[in-house]
Amino acid sequence: MAEENNNKLGYESGEYEIPLTERKILTQSSEPTISSLCDRVDKGKVEVKADFQRKYVWENKPLIKSRLLESVILNIPIPAIYTAEDEKTGKEIVIDGQQRLLTFHGFINNKFKLKGLSVLKELNGYFYKDLSNEKDETIKNLKDKLGDLQDLIGDRSIRVIKILKESHPDIKFEIFERLNRGSVKLNDQELRNCIYRGNFNDLMKELVKNKDFQRLQGLKNSHSRMLDVERVLRFFAFCDRSERNYKAPLKKFLNDYMKSKQDIEENEIETKKELFKKSVELCQTVFGNVSYRRVFAGGEDNPNGYIDDSLNQGIFDIQMYDFMEYSKRDIVPKAQVIKDAFIDLVTSNEKFIETIEIGTYGTNQVKKRTEMWINKLREIVNLPSTDKRLFTYEDKKRLFDADNTCAICKNKITYIEDAHVDHIERYSEGGETKIKNGRLTHRYCNLQRG
Repeated sequence: MAEENNNKLGYESGEYEIPLTERKILTQSSEPTISSLCDRVDKGKVEVKADFQRKYVWENKPLIKSRLLESVILNIPIPAIYTAEDEKTGKEIVIDGQQRLLTFHGFINNKFKLKGLSVLKELNGYFYKDLSNEKDETIKNLKDKLGDLQDLIGDRSIRVIKILKESHPDIKFEIFERLNRGSVKLNDQELRNCIYRGNFNDLMKELVKNKDFQRLQGLKNSHSRMLDVERVLRFFAFCDRSERNYKAPLKKFLNDYMKSKQDIEENEIETKKELFKKSVELCQTVFGNVSYRRVFAGGEDNPNGYIDDSLNQGIFDIQMYDFMEYSKRDIVPKAQVIKDAFIDLVTSNEKFIETIEIGTYGTNQVKKRTEMWINKLREIVNLPSTDKRLFTYEDKKRLFDADNTCAICKNKITYIEDAHVDHIERYSEGGETKIKNGRLTHRYCNLQRG
């Protein structure tokens, strides 16, 4: 499966610029009992299974669950549970402490029995309902020493810290990251899925199911860690705000945009669906096997070029975003010319290559690569249909099928995307753009020729 690799040389640069007076996180502490917490879960006032959360990973870990309950009975300190106030519903969403709260809820509802206790080993094999059976000698003896066992659990206070909706969104995002202590930490988009829930978030999760979009990314299904959702988010953010208004860091740019679009009108949803579908289809038509990917021209030792298997985030952005202002009839007739121009840019223009290799989401890098490709695309789209400076794909294919030997280095050209058709007699000197005046070369060899 193709994965992103832009972090190797610096994914982005920049820091949050939040005025000192706004750098606030507002919280509210309380100490509800376990019984009242479980009751609020049942009534839907506390959401403990939000879709951004990991599954209940303690489900098949009876020792961990049982020893947590043993700690409660013995009055051993339990870490606080953190929740966040949903801006729309006012519900509390559990962001840290999910496994503990689900364990309390499961035991009180007799979903599992105690097992592997080391201090209160007499209780091994007991369900919650069994702890009130005073005819049981074990229960009776423990009650005389400790008190009512069900009350010791149900009446135990647990500290809950609620992050209020008035907190600064960027600071709140950072707090969510710091509280995310799981063995597999939530990434930025998984956190956004938690914080900015709404119909725009639902729309993006629907769009990533597009089979053409999945295939172009090298995926068989939606990405398990929502990397594809973040790509869709970047697409819409650049479409709506443009690269001219982009300022690093990328995380803040996307957070601000997603917050502003948390709940959108139905007509905007439909518009965005059509825009996304058009861009995906044009990428498939124009770029095909080089969609969202870096192409290399080869080198002195081996002139054969190749296509990187990894998805390049910067290339994804410009290929998707820059089709926004065009219709299919503007692009499809010139699809091969556009593809060749892109491959030339990504293999030969050092300034462009730098923008997709180093500090990919620095402010200047984003603006520079987008401007370069937009200008090239506009130049091509505005070329008259009668323009014959460039050989067609059909011309290239005929030459390639007849003899895929490079006219310069005399080695075979591996794949047609790596081939360049050169005028034997230069176009600028009156040479015609016809098969008889064309020769096939490696892109690398043609670049070296100058």
